[in-house]
Amino acid sequence: VTVCFPFCAGDVISLGDRQLTVMHMPGHSRGSICLHDKDRKILFSGDVVYDGSMIDWLPYSRVSDYVTSCRRLMELVDKGLVEKVLPGHFNIFGAERLYQLASNYISQAGVCHKVSTCAMRSIASVVLRITNPRRTSE
Repeated sequence: VTVCFPFCAGDVISLGDRQLTVMHMPGHSRGSICLHDKDRKILFSGDVVYDGSMIDWLPYSRVSDYVTSCRRLMELVDKGLVEKVLPGHFNIFGAERLYQLASNYISQAGVCHKVSTCAMRSIASVVLRITNPRRTSE
């Protein structure tokens, strides 16, 4: 039996020739993370940020957390700690684009129509319930 442990913010994953620091970046989901290679100034951003419209309407998304995470991403750029971003979707991009995407999200975070957000959350919730039915004890 292989025992698995969850990652926590600040954990370091050693890959031999590189170290990746776990950064908790909630917003897209409660458990969203980025992995940061400080030596190479590379950020593995997963679903947190990518060169496209960030998804914050899922049942477990939270706009206020996403804004906080975006501020942290901008701070990484300001401190010169990121030069390249490898996202979970779409193309690789640089620090300037990371700053732009995070800044744009923050400035537009309160502008989305609540109706469309509620509609998308409802649809996503229904889809999740259909694809992941709860099991009752027999």
